[in-house]
Amino acid sequence: MSYQKLKGTLDFYQQEAAKMRFIEEKAKTILNTFGFEEIITPIIEPTDVFVRSSGDSSDIVNKEMYTFNDRGNRSITLRPEGTASVVRSFLENKLYVNSPLTKLYYCGPMFRYERPQAGRYRQFMQFGIEVFGEGSAFLDADVIISAYQLLSALGIKGIQLKINTIGDFISRKDYAAKLQAYFAGKMDDFCEDCQKRLTKNPLRILDCKVDANKDIVQQAPKIKDSLSAASLSHFKKVTDILSMMQIPYQVDETLVRGLDYYTDTVFEFILAVPGELQGLAICAGGKYADLVKNFGGPDIPGIGYAFGMERIMMVMNSQSLFVDTFKKTDVVMICLDEDSKKVGLAFANHLRSENLTVEMDYKNYSLKQQFKLADRVNPRYILIIGEEERTSGIFTIKHTQKNTQEKIKKENIVTYISDKNNENS
Repeated sequence: MSYQKLKGTLDFYQQEAAKMRFIEEKAKTILNTFGFEEIITPIIEPTDVFVRSSGDSSDIVNKEMYTFNDRGNRSITLRPEGTASVVRSFLENKLYVNSPLTKLYYCGPMFRYERPQAGRYRQFMQFGIEVFGEGSAFLDADVIISAYQLLSALGIKGIQLKINTIGDFISRKDYAAKLQAYFAGKMDDFCEDCQKRLTKNPLRILDCKVDANKDIVQQAPKIKDSLSAASLSHFKKVTDILSMMQIPYQVDETLVRGLDYYTDTVFEFILAVPGELQGLAICAGGKYADLVKNFGGPDIPGIGYAFGMERIMMVMNSQSLFVDTFKKTDVVMICLDEDSKKVGLAFANHLRSENLTVEMDYKNYSLKQQFKLADRVNPRYILIIGEEERTSGIFTIKHTQKNTQEKIKKENIVTYISDKNNENS
């Protein structure tokens, strides 16, 4: 019997795993400068956590969640997104008590049962942030700036910020009524989901994966005509700050986001470069005014964003951004007899204590066999130890990039490598 991974899941190993961790660590480094702290939540949650946050009419709840009853007959769900879990933890652990502003980031697997395709999987790694407290245009803008800096730090080219406001709940209610009136009698050619959305949440028709590009959708009433004065003022402040900070953006009046809890500022970053990935959304988020309150907590607004790490990796691969990202092997030990392997193993671990990456062939003694390892891992240096080197304490070291070879005292090897590396930097 052969075993294979489930459809819609991926294995990450060796360099692919290193790419995933590189993205994660780069994101953490950037967000630490903005004062974010990490939160780690369980992969499984009570199903109601996601029903309450996403809305019982959402695609996530109706179609995409992995939900089951456990042995205690409790309804359990593998988390399909990160925000709801973070809100639940924020309230349960009373994180709002100690500070008026809480800034958190998370990273971990999410699960959605949807048709697998490039950049969209049934298990995927998501990195995201949530900020609770201080509903301010300055906060909205700074959150967006952090995402822009994060994507820029990864080197991604052709980033375009799309931004919109969907207003407060009063504005949304007025807008929903206008959409219902506009789409009434025009839904025959729309998908079954959109026909249901017309009564439950007509804003979702605007970002339907099937119908969003139809002319009738593009010509629908715009949210700006339903916005309250407060919502208009808030959005203008956000865009003014982005302009001041020279963050390029485009106001997209059809951008609404897919979950019920969003209010006012919503945004996404897409790729604007020509090619098969043009238009791909790589990061998205927005503000939510009442989500914490709806969970039974205090009236504290929030804002956040998230991105799928597999999708970011796909983009970075397409733009050749991982070239020279990963540290090569520093040293390969080539030992010509058993006693030399003992000396080589001990010295390899000494070099490792100096933060050098060292490999060695544990089995073979011939130069030819051991050089196969060097060819595979492409080290900066090859250290050769035979009876002569072992006896004299003077090792033969080959600089692979310059194709030079020298004899260096054992105790001077670390300094020699350090000096050579500094010459090349």
